[in-house]
Amino acid sequence: MCYNIAMARIVLGNRDGPLALAQARTAVSELAGEWPDVHLVQRTIPASGSNGDFPALFAALEKGSINIALVGLERLPNTLPEGLRLAAVTKRLEPRSALVAKGRRSLSGLTGDAVVGVPAERDRAFLVSAGHQFGIELLSGTIDRDLGLLAAGELDALLVPSSTLIALDRRDRMTVLLDPETFVPAVGQGSLGLLVREDDDMSFEIAYTLQHRPSFDRVAAERSFQQALQQEGLAVGALASVAGDGEFTLLGAVASANGPVLQGTVNGEAREAEELGRELAQDVLEQLKSLQP
Repeated sequence: MCYNIAMARIVLGNRDGPLALAQARTAVSELAGEWPDVHLVQRTIPASGSNGDFPALFAALEKGSINIALVGLERLPNTLPEGLRLAAVTKRLEPRSALVAKGRRSLSGLTGDAVVGVPAERDRAFLVSAGHQFGIELLSGTIDRDLGLLAAGELDALLVPSSTLIALDRRDRMTVLLDPETFVPAVGQGSLGLLVREDDDMSFEIAYTLQHRPSFDRVAAERSFQQALQQEGLAVGALASVAGDGEFTLLGAVASANGPVLQGTVNGEAREAEELGRELAQDVLEQLKSLQP
């Protein structure tokens, strides 16, 4: 296919909200640095209906009203609509979750009458399965609104992705980063992906400029682990890491409605990322079976 990239107009779409807008501006700036002759445009796509942001972004891509969709990978469905593909994963920010609280340095320091705000049902499931007795409230606002609830005393603590605070220059609000062995982060947390249409080679080439292969491999392993478990109705967490010697490690965990948090690890090579995810999922499923009467 022939195209003139130097004369291209590329629209990058993002979901609504301060975090997504900040992420999109950064992505457009980085792409502009790599492609100075391309006319790059940022466009916010409001969510439609009650199904969240992704259907609106998917539809905008499919219709061609945007060329690239910037998405947070912690909530991206495992199966993309036909005709769309993940072109790149940007360099991952800090993937761990952060506790934001006054006078408390750990989850165990929160008393039974405390109320902790969390951004997703997955987080609630992990806290309940871990045996925490404090109250848990599902957050539905922006991080500034959530911090306001904390300041007003309506919440005693927040449990949020640290990448959210970092991206919005709120790093100073972190009380402590939670050990993944204690609270396993969501799959893909701290990672951004760029989606394009499968038939749009030019947009793929431009988006791929931001590809960070180590982050791509880590997310691939985590998403593979999650996909292998998606039929089981479990809350899932995972974190892949690469040691200084190049060893690739995947930590995965599940929380069931009436059982404890189960987790395991597997080691291998980055090129085996998806296979390692499936292997670890089978190990966790075996643990689940062993608990059944």
